[in-house]
Amino acid sequence: MLIDVQAGQVLSTFGLTGVTYFPRPTSSHMHPGTARFLATVGLPSSNLFSTKLDLDSPDQLECQPSLKAAFDADGAVLPEGAEQWESLGEFQYATVALDPQTGQIYSFAEGEEFYVPMHQDVSSLVHTLTVAEAGLAELKKLPRNDDQARAEAVENLRESITQVDQTPFASEDGEWSRFFEEISLGMWG
Repeated sequence: MLIDVQAGQVLSTFGLTGVTYFPRPTSSHMHPGTARFLATVGLPSSNLFSTKLDLDSPDQLECQPSLKAAFDADGAVLPEGAEQWESLGEFQYATVALDPQTGQIYSFAEGEEFYVPMHQDVSSLVHTLTVAEAGLAELKKLPRNDDQARAEAVENLRESITQVDQTPFASEDGEWSRFFEEISLGMWG
């Protein structure tokens, strides 16, 4: 993992009901570090990102490739090479997927036929979600008309994320680039 994210840190930011833990069956085809992280630290959910894991669905608990099933259900064509990937959750306009062999995270923007690298691993995704959640709370405390303070705060958030992983902002088409542009325009607080 790129960064040591503690389960307690995620719980204190998102609350007990805001974290989803993923089962780790012994027959899992998932990258071992990723499987351990998802089972012990989990993935947070918020207004920004939702895991949408349905624990009542036996298919979800079998940890079978769920991205293909989601694309098939939508009548969409899954890009070649992503057939075995797992769906981790969704942003407002993008599906977040995991390559279980490498542990890398990708996003599929709504209506697009390609994917964009999003994070080098799940620790980076959770770190970024945690930084974004705390940052949004801080931004709400700033005066609405102080564009300079908002720009500095947004830049500090970006730096805190890119010190761990530069992938979230490597593409202008990436979900994080869009989200931080919206933050800088005052759309999230």
